[in-house]
Amino acid sequence: MHKFIPVSLIAFLLALAPTGGVAQDGASGPDGEEAYEAAIDAWALAQKEHRDAVMGADTDEEQERIWSEERPDPDQFASAFLVVAEVHPGGKVALDCLGWVAGNAQDVKLIDFSIRVVLTQHLQQAELSGFVDSVARSSNISAERALQTIFTSSPHRDVKGKACYHLGMKKLSSARLARRVAELVESGLDPLEAFNGYYTEVAVTRAKGLDPKVIQAVGERLLDRVVNEFGDIKGRRSTLGESAAAELFELRSLQIGMMAPEIEGVGIDEKPMKLSDFGGKVILLDFWGDW
Repeated sequence: MHKFIPVSLIAFLLALAPTGGVAQDGASGPDGEEAYEAAIDAWALAQKEHRDAVMGADTDEEQERIWSEERPDPDQFASAFLVVAEVHPGGKVALDCLGWVAGNAQDVKLIDFSIRVVLTQHLQQAELSGFVDSVARSSNISAERALQTIFTSSPHRDVKGKACYHLGMKKLSSARLARRVAELVESGLDPLEAFNGYYTEVAVTRAKGLDPKVIQAVGERLLDRVVNEFGDIKGRRSTLGESAAAELFELRSLQIGMMAPEIEGVGIDEKPMKLSDFGGKVILLDFWGDW
């Protein structure tokens, strides 16, 4: 696995490891955190240098070439994280490193390796929730299977809740892709050509064999469980229950052809208003935000 990492970076990371070996309980001390942060910083620097190169291009053509051809390869950095996980096994540092690989690598072997280590060595750990968030970023089918295993087997409620949420979201994403693939096929178009650069050939081929309605129903049931069983667990921006409820509301109330739900607020004249007051009129809704 270590063939993907520059030798100089391996030497630097190993220099950060405890000289006396790993503790008997497998816990990773400050040196492990420092090594993990060094790997994160190396990846962040590569991304920054790429962005700077894109912005410094003299022409649009050169900018496009740099953007597409010179993007930093996460697989070249994955082994740095695997080195740290190997030197500091058993604790949060290892999980963070393996999660980075699972969520960022493109090489299927690297993704499968990191997931296999977690499922065989870390499945019962309470710190697994961070890995769940990371592996959910991967579009590889092994990531979805890992979420299913974690949801079924973890003894920790917050870990199960996050796995349930991300698994439900992945099912809904698969249903959307399957629906779009079916529409393209019905129109006589090649989905592989249409989605080239957006989805892998494996993902598109798999989508052809899925029933969108069945997969969406599974996703909705999982998100219903999140609302009912894990609603109070904190997510990245809100609780899992709030995020799941918002997704379900959109699916069940905001699809094309559905009756628009009631919207209440204050008009520009500062008087109360609601959408139903404008029945029979053409309404233009302008949604915007300030981020």
